[in-house]
Amino acid sequence: MRILILCIDRDNDLGRKTSISAPVIGRKKNLEAAEQLALVDPEESDVNCMFSAISTYDKLKDKDAEIVTICGDIEIGPQSDQILSDQLDQVIATYKPEGVILVTDGAEDEYIVPLVESRVKINSVKRTVVRQSQGLEGTYYLLARFLEDEKMQKKFVLPLSLILVIWGFFAIIGSSVGFAAVLLILGMYLLVRVFHLEWVATEIGNEVSAGLKSGKITLFANFLALFVIIGAFLNAYNITRSVSSGTAFEYVLLFLDNVIWWVVVATLISAAGRFTDVYLRQKTILWNYSILLFSLPAFGLIASAMIDVLIKLSQAAAVTTLLTPLIFIKIVGGIVAAFIGMILYHRMEGYYAEGDNQVEM
Repeated sequence: MRILILCIDRDNDLGRKTSISAPVIGRKKNLEAAEQLALVDPEESDVNCMFSAISTYDKLKDKDAEIVTICGDIEIGPQSDQILSDQLDQVIATYKPEGVILVTDGAEDEYIVPLVESRVKINSVKRTVVRQSQGLEGTYYLLARFLEDEKMQKKFVLPLSLILVIWGFFAIIGSSVGFAAVLLILGMYLLVRVFHLEWVATEIGNEVSAGLKSGKITLFANFLALFVIIGAFLNAYNITRSVSSGTAFEYVLLFLDNVIWWVVVATLISAAGRFTDVYLRQKTILWNYSILLFSLPAFGLIASAMIDVLIKLSQAAAVTTLLTPLIFIKIVGGIVAAFIGMILYHRMEGYYAEGDNQVEM
């Protein structure tokens, strides 16, 4: 039976530190790669993982086996796992193994166990754990190495640093919201980690950098839209707090009622920035954005009417008093605006589609 001894380096320590490209196939090449990595960084856990894979190969009585090391990317998550998937597919297509012995250096690499199982049967999983000194000196050394490790810095040192900086800042200005701010920032950080949204933050940073360098109007429009939304939330919060009595449901409805139109305005600002950028840079008109001038106000009118109805219902108002002239005007206005937007969209779609066909001819 063809057995594949698979060593996983999810964060590509091997490639980053030795410039060896993955997949590394065969006992000889894996031994050479492990030795090079050991010379560059003797304390790297992937060295032990690779030597463990070689040892596992040597102990197999059935030599119908092959050793393969696959490497991901330092940006652990979707990007890293996609690279591992591609390499694994390449190896499986070449060797067509009937089973895999998975060798890892910890739980982080074992996140891709489902990825491997979806392609080939896993016969066993071998985790290589390095023994460490238990003394005080060993503990101090491990802590120092922990603080120097780039992966550990991002996972543990970064959130701890955020907590200390935020707490210290609010302590200096004498505000009592320091603890709440710490909980908010830490909660957001944990959500990003749990849902693997690090790439979103990276993309936003790249977009901001590119926008500043090229003077994109979209960037400044989005900043203005964000400012409008934050201001709307703060204003709605203050208005809601000023209400002396009411249920939690009524507070939520009142908050939404004071926010909804500002969200519509912010969305229109962002869309206007995008529309202007595309027109100035590409001389192209985003005709489908024209419907936003009608669909967003229609959404605001109808949503505002529905919130007004729910507020009246929460206050046990009679059904006959629900449809006030104002609510009626909002509903009718929303329907009319949506209808005009739909007609305009189809007219412009036909016009621009016809123009495109003429150009192609």
